[in-house]
Amino acid sequence: MIFRGMLTELHLHFHGCVRAKVLLRHLAETDGEHWDWYESGMAAAFGAVPPTREIVERYRRGDESAEDAFEELFVFGDEDAGDFDRFQAKANLLWVTSGPSAAGKIAGFAAGIRADHRRQGVAHAELRVSADMMAALDGDDAERFAISLARSDPWHDWEIVQDLALGPRGRTVTGIDFGGREEGHPPKAKAEFFAAVREFNAEHPDRALAILYHVGESFRDKSLESAVRWVQEAAELGAHRLGHAIALGVDPAFFGTHSRSESVDERRDQIAYDLRHAAGLRAAGVPVEVASLHEELARLPREGTVVVGYDHARLDEVRRRQGYAIERVRATGAVVEVCPTSNRRIGGLVDPAHHPVHRFLSAGLPIVVSSDDPGIFGTTLAAELDWVCEHTGGGADLRRALLDTAWRSRSEVLTGRIGAQKGLSRR
Repeated sequence: MIFRGMLTELHLHFHGCVRAKVLLRHLAETDGEHWDWYESGMAAAFGAVPPTREIVERYRRGDESAEDAFEELFVFGDEDAGDFDRFQAKANLLWVTSGPSAAGKIAGFAAGIRADHRRQGVAHAELRVSADMMAALDGDDAERFAISLARSDPWHDWEIVQDLALGPRGRTVTGIDFGGREEGHPPKAKAEFFAAVREFNAEHPDRALAILYHVGESFRDKSLESAVRWVQEAAELGAHRLGHAIALGVDPAFFGTHSRSESVDERRDQIAYDLRHAAGLRAAGVPVEVASLHEELARLPREGTVVVGYDHARLDEVRRRQGYAIERVRATGAVVEVCPTSNRRIGGLVDPAHHPVHRFLSAGLPIVVSSDDPGIFGTTLAAELDWVCEHTGGGADLRRALLDTAWRSRSEVLTGRIGAQKGLSRR
């Protein structure tokens, strides 16, 4: 039975939940087949090979100081902020071992994650996993799983996902997840796949799958306008929850005056968006010159890139675009997953004032707070909630509201599998 005030974790990557001590023990008990791969990645990202193997050997010999040394090396801290390649290089340590013992490794990690959740008071957790991991995950009453699919080809595992959802473990498989690098994979390319998911949900309402879509987290390959548009498009295509959505609410002042480039195709899509939403954008204070946009379309080459410059006036315009897009997203019922530590360290949002949570809350956009990769970041859900409540000034009232929103935003609730109150007791 779940009680009000207990924690609900909705944005968790399975391997990212593995704590440093659990990983160190695993590495000490196994032979790593991919140490060279890990070390080359660390050398490329940090400029040197870390003494990770040496620390593992020290742990094997009973050196008590090895645990602290390993944790300091493994955790992705504030000093690494804003560099996804460094994050990935550190995370690669989780895949140093593989081979015949993979199932045992997954089961061992799962046991550690469950123990960690019990210590934290996490009553319900949704873990994002690959389809081939499910055989090693026996599950428990507090766990649900979202199957991670490749942005490049979600159809590849779609039949497997349907079999899992309709099979004996289907009660625990409640969603599908799109993560990894989003650059080069616009939401519009998933329209047909999202339609297939909706069709599956209509045919099997008791096994309906939520669409969990990372978007607006990393957007160095496009204009700020296009990054905002991608978040809106993902919501309007049918995503139930949006992972991070930094582009939708980050203070544009964070970027300062600068220029960036995007592909000609992306610019065409942005022009088409502006023409399609001209009335709404104008109402939000965004100037839309229809004739000028048509002229620009005619001048664009077939391929190549377009450079977009941002002065203070254009950054203010982006802020108004965000306001319009937030209203559109809110109208869809989509929920934004806010992961403060992840956003600070991967997104480089070091100044709390720039974090999008301020904009989301002031606009009344439904959000849930999560920890994303708590093992790699060395954080907990309670710490993430504390950060949001402290830096927004929301205090205890906001914390209670966030706990309630999280419970009501479980995948199985958003898809209509169960009612929001099921399993909830008041006291």
